[in-house]
Order: sequence, then C-alpha cells, then structure tokens
Amino acid sequence: MAWSSSHWASGYSPPRRLCASLARPRGVLGVPTSSDSIRRCGLPAVASCRMERLVVSDGTDTATLVATQDHWLLTVDVPRGEAERRQRLLEAAAQALGAEGGGRIVFWVDNTDEAGDRVPLAAGYTPFRDLWRLGRQLPAIPGSLRTRPFADQDRAAFLEVNNRAFDWHPEQGGMTEADLESRMSEPWFDADGFRIWENDSGELGGYCWTKVHSDVKPPVGEIYAIAVDPDLRGRGIGRELTLAGLEWLAHLGLRRAILYVESDNRPANRMYNELGFEREATNRAYQRILR
Repeated sequence: MAWSSSHWASGYSPPRRLCASLARPRGVLGVPTSSDSIRRCGLPAVASCRMERLVVSDGTDTATLVATQDHWLLTVDVPRGEAERRQRLLEAAAQALGAEGGGRIVFWVDNTDEAGDRVPLAAGYTPFRDLWRLGRQLPAIPGSLRTRPFADQDRAAFLEVNNRAFDWHPEQGGMTEADLESRMSEPWFDADGFRIWENDSGELGGYCWTKVHSDVKPPVGEIYAIAVDPDLRGRGIGRELTLAGLEWLAHLGLRRAILYVESDNRPANRMYNELGFEREATNRAYQRILR
C-alpha cells in the first residue's frame, strides 16, 4: 500500500498502481476567446531570464506559471466567482507559454463543482486527475501496531521504502535527501507525528506521516502520507498504520482528521471507507499541452 496527500501534482499512469480591469474580449463564457483577441487587448507576458516562472498580467489580474520537472504549474489570482476573468487568464497563460516554445500546463481547482469545471474546459483545458478529500471525526478505534517518532537515522531507510512504494507517484516517488530535508523544514513538520513502524527484524517496514493544520479553527489533523514496504503488502499493515496515525492525532486533542487520496485508488478508498472516512470534496487537475 502506498498513498500520498499531494494536491499540486502532475499526472501519472493509473496502471502502475494495483492519483478586471480589462474586460474579456468578445465571446461569451463557455466559448474560448481567440489568441488574436487576447493580443489585440495587449495582455503582456513577462518571463524570467531562466524561464522558471512566466507571469501574465493585465495590471489587475495575474496568472503565474512555475516550471516543475515535467510541466508548468499554473495559478491565477482571480476570485473564483469571476468566471470570465479566470477564463481569460487561463487562455492568456496558454498563449504566452506557446509563444515561449510550448509545454504542458497543469491547473488545479480545489473543491470543484459544475461551475468550477466550466471555466477551464472553456479555456481548452482537459481534466485528468481527481484527488478526493476524505474526513472523519476523532477518535477512531485503536490500532494494533506499535509506532515511534521519526529520527535522523531513519532517513536512508525511509527514502528506500518510500521510493519503492511510490514508484508510480508524481510527487512522493523518487524523493531525494534534499526533498526530504525541504519537507522537514516546513513549519508544520513534527518528528513526533511522523510515525515509523519497524518489522520483526527491526527494519523500517512502513510509516504514517501526519500533519496538523493549525491555521484553521478548530485545528484539523491530516494523514499526509502513508506507505508500507512493498515486500509486506497484503497483510493489513496499511490499515493499522492509518489507525496509528489517527490515534496520534487524537492524542494531540484533535477532533477531526482528513486525508487526500486518488479517486481511482480503489483499494485505498475501500479501506478508508471501512475506517469511517467520508468524501468531503474533490480537487481536480486540468492540463493543456502547447506544442
């Protein structure tokens, strides 16, 4: 079992897993505006010299493309309710990237609905990935595994197990020491909430990495990532690790837990359903490829 709560991601191959001020020119919502119309309105694109960022702005609204390993991650600063302005920026971002040689754009819509779908679809983007946010109340039933906090000497073993378990995953897989160090430097990181399970041989056999969202009231716990050594799959360890994570979050006094899971990860979704999780929202990724 392997699962990660990542929702800023590029796509992956499912078979590998057994996840303003300037009015919009002409056209109506639902009908893409032509590139010529955007050019006529003078919407500028500004790229950095290293082409790590591409910014499109009309002086009021801004779209930002950030280069990742295999795609450009697009964000827009337009309120969700401003559909025409958002569609305009999605189209302008695609035009700007096309002028710079093309590439693949990925755009996420959190807590999507029919109205949220309409804008990227009209701008020529295609949905390709859904992340479900699941939630449940705490406490949960107690688990049977004994876990301990993550320690510095676990780094190499963690990376080895993680990368084999997540060889299919676009973010969690292929993690390096630098990647791990970066996540451990995040303000939310807590080694005590990074629960490690050792197998009968005393080796790292799996983990449940938890996270606390202290920026919401009341605070909410999250099962951030969870994985089992692929050699130990099929023994119910993933279920017990999830319970260990929930137990830790309840120990902190939290009363609600969430997690994010790929919509088509049927084994994981079945297990989470059995543990009392319910779907609360869908985050959807769209892509557009410019050649």
